[in-house]
Amino acid sequence: MRPAGTRLLRATAGLCLVALAFAPGIRAQDHGNPESFWRATGYLWYANIDGTNYLGDSTVVVGDSSSLYASFAGEVEAGKGRFRGIAKFATTSLAGSGPLDGPGVPDGALIDYDFTWTTATLLAAWQTGRFESSEAFQLFAGLRYVHQAQDLSGSAGAVSQDWVEPVAGAEYFVEMGGPFWVIVDGDLGGFLFGSQFTMRVGAELGIRVAGPVHLSLAYDYLQTEYGKEGAEYRWDEGVGQGWFFGLTVKR
Repeated sequence: MRPAGTRLLRATAGLCLVALAFAPGIRAQDHGNPESFWRATGYLWYANIDGTNYLGDSTVVVGDSSSLYASFAGEVEAGKGRFRGIAKFATTSLAGSGPLDGPGVPDGALIDYDFTWTTATLLAAWQTGRFESSEAFQLFAGLRYVHQAQDLSGSAGAVSQDWVEPVAGAEYFVEMGGPFWVIVDGDLGGFLFGSQFTMRVGAELGIRVAGPVHLSLAYDYLQTEYGKEGAEYRWDEGVGQGWFFGLTVKR
């Protein structure tokens, strides 16, 4: 298993264990709501990006978390009864240097890069189960827009790529003891158009601070395979992951 995948499993398991410690005294709060419902969250994202960027005949290895900037995310969810509309946005940028390989490139050559990865997702969701329960399960599907850009030093210049891919997945929400709650979700994408394959999984532990205000800690992992071998732009085994520190208001 890739080191990134191992870190993901450990982080997810840790969040779940912390949450289960508060499981006694479960009571319903406000996620399973037959009336109107909305939730808005802003996140600071401590991102980690790994991947190999194939740019024509050249390859650039991207991977760093020490030179991040403009790394944040947001999510808005609204609906009534069992139906939900969900909008998500995430962006991160990092400046670093990585190995460069290609025709005429000396062994061990490095190139400076400024890499940006932005996603915007629109989803429609349907909730199952009883509203009076302390847990909720929902299925969702929609589209994800992806923008990647690299500003490379020297004559390589700037390179960017945009695509749209289908997404489908599921989310599980449970109220824990007292003010605590947990969300675990995941989705698959690509296949039909856009990328060749995407996989995303995440977990979030939240606490109600006062009234409609909540704080949360989340971990999210997104793996993307874009472009076939020989394509002018190809993102291979690309992973965007990391911790999200969230502030949520929900009604």
